[in-house]
Amino acid sequence: MSKQRRKKSNPPKSDNLKRLYYILGSLAFIVAFTIFFVIGDYGLYQIYLLNKQKQSLNNSLVELKMEQDSLAQEKARLENDLAYIEKLARERYRMAKKGEKVFRVVEKQGNAN
Repeated sequence: MSKQRRKKSNPPKSDNLKRLYYILGSLAFIVAFTIFFVIGDYGLYQIYLLNKQKQSLNNSLVELKMEQDSLAQEKARLENDLAYIEKLARERYRMAKKGEKVFRVVEKQGNAN
């Protein structure tokens, strides 16, 4: 009987040890997975940040293309449209044709009525 008891008591210890190794191995795998795939250089967080930066750069690119198109239209108007050139000369540079007089309107500062 004493031999049977010893045999029965040894397997639970080895089962507990196997279970402990299994738990520690699983925990080590989870920690390694977290470090490499979530936090690391090619981890999920880094990929999220890169996608966010890519989206921001794409938005900037769209805005710059729109600005480039408007500048190209402005250039074409300045090269071809004489009426537009005259309008700019009058508004921006206060130029006038021969015989015209340019009047400057000054608003009073204190009288807001």
